[in-house]
Amino acid sequence: MKPRWTDSTRPGIVDSVAPGVRPAGGRPIGSIGTMSDSDALRVGDREREQAVAVLHDAVGGGYLDLTEFEDRSRTVYAARTRGDLRPALADLPGAASLFPSGSAAAPDGGPLPGPPAVRGESLDIDWTTVKRRGTWSVPAYLVVSGSMGTADLDLRVAAVPLGGCVLEVAASWSTIKLRLAPATVVRTAELRLGSMSTFKDKAGPPTGPGGPVIDLRGSGNWTSVVLRRV
Repeated sequence: MKPRWTDSTRPGIVDSVAPGVRPAGGRPIGSIGTMSDSDALRVGDREREQAVAVLHDAVGGGYLDLTEFEDRSRTVYAARTRGDLRPALADLPGAASLFPSGSAAAPDGGPLPGPPAVRGESLDIDWTTVKRRGTWSVPAYLVVSGSMGTADLDLRVAAVPLGGCVLEVAASWSTIKLRLAPATVVRTAELRLGSMSTFKDKAGPPTGPGGPVIDLRGSGNWTSVVLRRV
C-alpha cells in the first residue's frame, strides 16, 4: 500500500505557516529565543546604570540634548523589564551593546555588557588651576585632563543633570577636588588610579536621599582625588 501524504508531511513541501503565526496548541513559529522573550526579563540597578551610561555617552557625543537626556533617564529609572528600557535607547548608537542584534539578552542570560566609552566635554587643567563655583551647569560627561594642574569643582549648588553625570579622570601629576552637596552620591567602581596616585574620601556617605549621582571613573598617574562634603 502506498503511503498517504498530506501537505504537511509530503517530502519537499515546506510548512507554509508564516513566521510568528501561532499554530493551534503551539508556540509562534520562528519566535523561540527571539527579542520578545528576553524583553520580559526583569532588570536591576546594574542594567539601569548601564542604560544611563549609554545616555550620558549620547549627550557627550551630541546625539541627545539635556531635555531629552532627562526625559529618557526618567524612563530608565522607572524600568522594570528589558522591554521597558528599550524605548529610551533604541535609536542610540550605544544601545547595540545593551541589545545585541537578534537578542536583548547576554548569551548566558547574565548581566548586559557595558556600553562603549564615548568622551564628552573636556576640562583642561594643564599647568593651571581651574575652579567651578556657584550654579554652574555640569555636563553629562566631563573629562578632566592635563598635567601639573588642579581642578577644584564645587558641586554643592551646581546644576547636575537629573540622571547624574560621569566625571572621567585623565590627568597626571594633578589634583582633583570635588565638593559635594549633603545628598550627592559618588560611585568609584570604575576609578582606576595608577602609580603613586591617591584617593581620599573625606566626604563620607550622603546624609540624605534623592541626591544626584556622580560616576567617578578613569585613571591617572601621580594624581590625587579628594572628596569633601563641606
